Amino acid sequence: MDALSQVLRSFHLRASFLAAWDLAAPWGLSFQPSEGAPFHYVESGDLWAVGRDGSSVHAEAGDMIVVFSGAGHRIGDRPSSRAETIESVRAHQAPDALLRFHGGSGRHTKIVCGQFHLDERLGGPVTLRQLPPLFHIHGATESASGGLQRLLELLAIELRSGAAGAEHAAALLTEGLLIHVLRFVLATDAPVKNGWLEGLRDPHIAAALAAIHGEPEKDWTLATLARRTGLSRSAFADRFHARVGVPPMAYLTSARLDLAARWLRETTLSVAEIYNRLGYSSASAFNRAFKRERGVSPTAYRERGRARA
Repeated sequence: MDALSQVLRSFHLRASFLAAWDLAAPWGLSFQPSEGAPFHYVESGDLWAVGRDGSSVHAEAGDMIVVFSGAGHRIGDRPSSRAETIESVRAHQAPDALLRFHGGSGRHTKIVCGQFHLDERLGGPVTLRQLPPLFHIHGATESASGGLQRLLELLAIELRSGAAGAEHAAALLTEGLLIHVLRFVLATDAPVKNGWLEGLRDPHIAAALAAIHGEPEKDWTLATLARRTGLSRSAFADRFHARVGVPPMAYLTSARLDLAARWLRETTLSVAEIYNRLGYSSASAFNRAFKRERGVSPTAYRERGRARA
């Protein structure tokens, strides 16, 4: 399995807030800061996206904008158009509508809005925050005109169809959409922060990331990971740290404990089963590592999750 697929296995993606919009100028929509990564795809017409810092991006038909930072922003027919909050606009429409309308009587624009949500922990090894804060994919570019463009078009068709199962189909398409977006980032020189995606750009470090996420239970050492990459231990350690931002063994520990936390939340596996699956030699070693990372013991973490549910 390739390195990107191995890394993607370590978190759960879910889509939310999916809807197609028919808009007429003048129009504007504002979005509050989010834990996810909102995206906007322009089916026809055009829009302006404006960040909280005043930076703006003009997107035309076929383009996609992803706010990987999750920061508050607004979109509209012009940068200066008055923007209503998305919550206030939705409050006056059917709550479960997949096709929505907004604006005046001017030129028309059709878009799809959605949001990528990852089961991630801020500061954990796998996060979308390492990607460009406001990322613009031009639909006319060669690397975006293939599978990514067809998937965006299919997503719009599903949301506008009103067919049975359209909402679920659109959510599943969004999972594939994120993979295509990440491929696009990897294939371009888009600036990203040090982290897992920057590591995937380096074939040697990508091999180590695939090993860590593909076999988290294996008794990895700096030497065995270095051998997997074909580098010496010192060269591998330096290169991994430079690309990913943390030492290899620290990344391994964090990846294992993030997986443990997910299993504690989502499965009935016992604590003993979890630490055995992740290669820990004893319950005490696992408990110490988990508490150091999460602030509570594995048992307390699971009980707290059940109480919130």
